Amino acid sequence: MKQKIWFIINPTSGISNKKRIESYIRKYLDKGKFDFTIQYTAYKDHGSEIAKKGISEKVDIICAVGGDGTVHEIAVALIHSKVKLAIIPCGSGNGFARHFKITERVKKSIEIINTGNFSEIDTCLVNDLPFIQVAGIGYDAKIAFDMVNNKIRGLVKYLILILKSYFSYNGIALTLDNKTANYFMVTVANTKEFGNGFQISPTSHAADGQLELVLVKKATILDFPFQVLRFLYGNSNKSKYVTTIQFTELQFSTNSIYFQMDGEGSRNESTEFYYRVVPKSLFVIHP
Repeated sequence: MKQKIWFIINPTSGISNKKRIESYIRKYLDKGKFDFTIQYTAYKDHGSEIAKKGISEKVDIICAVGGDGTVHEIAVALIHSKVKLAIIPCGSGNGFARHFKITERVKKSIEIINTGNFSEIDTCLVNDLPFIQVAGIGYDAKIAFDMVNNKIRGLVKYLILILKSYFSYNGIALTLDNKTANYFMVTVANTKEFGNGFQISPTSHAADGQLELVLVKKATILDFPFQVLRFLYGNSNKSKYVTTIQFTELQFSTNSIYFQMDGEGSRNESTEFYYRVVPKSLFVIHP
């Protein structure tokens, strides 16, 4: 019996021609294995609505076609369901797809779906809000907030924004285990990177029942270029400015005015944060 797969395409994510992606789906998807439907999102959180409908209609696979924001919308709807998440990454960062080595080459990502290989991964909660990748406060949250509000896309513009903001941003106060310290950014990671190859937690594994709390101090002007390179080359955990703590549940307070979850930045509405891992709660198709 053929499997039912829905492709949910975000027409506004990244810079890819989504009609071209639709033609690739029609050409390269294994029709002997799948009956497919292609749908487009029309507004924020529409992907979650379509995914929930797919669950009720007993779809086998739902494929997110877009960036990390699109993947987040669809993935959180699939948590604790039997529906598998597939991805055709075509956003600006694609951090979640990069973690699982899902290529941005559309034909190859469709071929990955054809193989049917999958595993069950952990998801996360922060103050009962689900996420799958990273959530943070401080500098990374400010960057995410600025990227969304200024519609910044691509690695070059991402690095320019980092440079422009770095020297004017002074960090946040964090209280953990009754001790208060100042940090440049504080990120909780289930997967390795923010996107664009920028790895905040290179040792993270999405199916180990653990999350990583990454505490980052501000580097000096002289050390700043080397710090950026560490993040890009995947050895930031070896930096003297970075401390990583594994946990299953954790609570802290902060004065940060920014918050980001799976790359979507917003103004912070809380000073108290409670994080916990939800083991083996999402099926993901990957190489």
